[in-house]
Amino acid sequence: MRILFVHDHPFYQDNDNKVYTGGAFPDSIWNNYLMNFDEINIYARRSKSLASKKAISSGNVNVNFFLTDLYSSVSGLFKNYNLIKKELTDLITKNDVILVRLPSVLGFITAEIAMKLNKKIWVEQVGNASEALGMHGSLLGKFAAPIFDKFNRKYVSKANYITYVTKYKLQKDYPHNDKAIVTNLSNVIIKKILNNSEIDNQRFFLQILKIGLIGGFDVRYKGQDILLKAINELPKHIKSNIEIYFIGKGNFDWINEMAKSYNLNDNIKFIGALMPGDEINEMLKNLSLYVQPSFTEGMPRATIEAMAMGCPVIGSNVGGIPELITNSFIHDSGNYQLLSKHILELYNNRKLLKQESNRSLIKAEDYLLDNLINRRKKFYSLMNEDIEVK
Repeated sequence: MRILFVHDHPFYQDNDNKVYTGGAFPDSIWNNYLMNFDEINIYARRSKSLASKKAISSGNVNVNFFLTDLYSSVSGLFKNYNLIKKELTDLITKNDVILVRLPSVLGFITAEIAMKLNKKIWVEQVGNASEALGMHGSLLGKFAAPIFDKFNRKYVSKANYITYVTKYKLQKDYPHNDKAIVTNLSNVIIKKILNNSEIDNQRFFLQILKIGLIGGFDVRYKGQDILLKAINELPKHIKSNIEIYFIGKGNFDWINEMAKSYNLNDNIKFIGALMPGDEINEMLKNLSLYVQPSFTEGMPRATIEAMAMGCPVIGSNVGGIPELITNSFIHDSGNYQLLSKHILELYNNRKLLKQESNRSLIKAEDYLLDNLINRRKKFYSLMNEDIEVK
């Protein structure tokens, strides 16, 4: 069987047809689909730049990329809409199952065509369309948010197969039809979880509390500003004992300016982008606390990676974050006053901080590779039975 995978993600392809990505789609991700399909064909946007794209995303002869030049901007999308539909229609007719990762513009277009062609549609729901577009930062994004949300609900309700990256949140946001084959299947895979014996407990009891946050600075929805505001609310004698580790790529001048206004420049350490695996894990296992104050999320990879390294975690109430952390340490997105109170509570109660570390290790087990493979196999078994019957 052949599967067509469609998403808005930009890939770069060189003259030797090697394909690169910024990290969201490493080569190993395609093995999740090749477990069940003989061939995966990927339709996505073509990037003109190799900047910050380090990982080779292809090399397997059963993985084929069809990168479009027709969607490099919103104006290009409207101008080339019919040509994009033609490209997609040609591919849809040649594949057995059509997989759309939503929310995405190309995913919406693909789902509409696939429905008309009576193709089997699989939706991977990885985030909330309204939240994501609402945080786009432009008037166009805010205008489009409710429209995209409506489209997303429509295609999930019509899909044959649905995988949600959360256990509850996205299922509530985007209900499926009763006949669909459905499971929760995170796109976050953890290969290593620290044992309690490997935890350096000093990190929780030192006078200096080391707080980390992973997220690019070119997008504003990870909540770096909310964390700064929360730290600024702390009593002066505690504020001076906080170190903030910002991990991620992009221009952080806006964070520096905000930190300067709060007199927090000396508290901040900008780490830059770290490679997944040993490099990021070495950083995480030295933190006292990880904070995820995002305005929108699916199932946040960074949060789970931090938990696997024994980090206590607090965060906002968006996406899958509430499914990961203790109820008493969840704040409404943007509520820096409550986030500040949570940080203060853990600063003053280091035994509780250590308890939250233990809880993180247990929770991260749900995302171990073997556990996710077993869940995926069960999903494929039901999918294949449905395809054979029909």
